[in-house]
Amino acid sequence: MAMIRQPENFPETVKEVRRQLALSQEELAHALGVSFATVNRWENGKTIPSKLAQRQFEQFCKQKKIDPASGESSDKSRQDQAE
Repeated sequence: MAMIRQPENFPETVKEVRRQLALSQEELAHALGVSFATVNRWENGKTIPSKLAQRQFEQFCKQKKIDPASGESSDKSRQDQAE
């Protein structure tokens, strides 16, 4: 089982994933089942996500084929590795 690590740059990761998907904080919050204020606090570094919220975020990224570590599409990541 993969160990969930607390990303140091979680605020940047959330912003980058939102940018990639062209989602507002409110839209991302709705998709993750959290409040708009929660996403806002994550992005501002005021709070860090719970393990459950982090798992939900990672699952959401997988569904959208985005690598939460880089914020890039995982299709592109796979392509880069193949070269």
